[in-house]
Amino acid sequence: MPLASLAAAVAVTATAGLAQQVTPREEPGATRKGPLSRVVIARDPQAVRFYDPQPDRVRRLVERGILELTQTTTLAAAWGKFVRPADIVAIKINAAAGPTLSTRRPVVDAVVAGLRAAGVPAHHIIIWDRSADNLVLAGWDIRRDGEGPLCYATLPHAGWDPATYYQTPHVGMLIWGDHEFGARQLSERSYYSRIVSQTATKLINIPVLMDNRHVGLSGCLHNIAIGSVDNNRRFQTEALHYDPGIAELCARPPISGKLVLNILDALVAQCAGAPSFQPEAAWSPGEIYLSRDPVALDALGLQAIEQRRKDTGMRPIGERARHVQIAAEIKAGVADRAKMDIVELKP
Repeated sequence: MPLASLAAAVAVTATAGLAQQVTPREEPGATRKGPLSRVVIARDPQAVRFYDPQPDRVRRLVERGILELTQTTTLAAAWGKFVRPADIVAIKINAAAGPTLSTRRPVVDAVVAGLRAAGVPAHHIIIWDRSADNLVLAGWDIRRDGEGPLCYATLPHAGWDPATYYQTPHVGMLIWGDHEFGARQLSERSYYSRIVSQTATKLINIPVLMDNRHVGLSGCLHNIAIGSVDNNRRFQTEALHYDPGIAELCARPPISGKLVLNILDALVAQCAGAPSFQPEAAWSPGEIYLSRDPVALDALGLQAIEQRRKDTGMRPIGERARHVQIAAEIKAGVADRAKMDIVELKP
């Protein structure tokens, strides 16, 4: 099906257990006319040494990036563009790629420090992913209570919200861990994590720049969409693939109304073989991309992946990343570089 037809199908293919209107994104604090999406790329080649992030340099990258993104002069003011002290802020990481390729701890630490500067209590901050097993294998300690920040997963901790789901006529085969597993074999519904639908008032998304053999790119859209719902194999495997799914999930509540910031971790990136770490396909850009717009970051990240694949003699993978263009077509963000306000920060 052509992309235009897929995008046009959005209005008639998806329903959910709550309001499903598309929510276009606007830059926080933006008052000027011009490009819709502001993107900051902060670079420091010395921020990574032999795949090992350097915490002080990474912290400076995040701090410089957030100040430039918000055009403010203090960290408290910058982070205050996205959160308030009363918010419950859930930081979605990617822990599926093990200790080397998963979201790096110094990036998360810098974000937590920024949230604290804006007055968010530590126990109002949740670092989370879909699977507790992945969190532990990536080096995170599970903390469900205490002073915080907290760290836990949808499975087996928070669970799925039976009242909030995304529904499309494209069915998926249920497996253990899905909400309806045991009650039926196939389902048109994907239930949201309670972290997303009930607990969090704001979401911050920190994926890693890496390829995905099924959908081209494991970037911002993929990380928050696939990590937030069950019965998600129908959106990302070739045999069951439903192209608009990832884009629709990101463009609709509860994700669209809560996702306030995306930080693409490109300290170490990988252009083939992810999520398993493949040294021959990895490189160390030493970069952090920041934007309110997940589509813009994915479009730029996909360009970087494609260039690296071209430089190393591999075939393009971008034709599989249809969800990025569909997300742009349904106004979840912009994929056209000409519609981005890109600022690049050098060391």
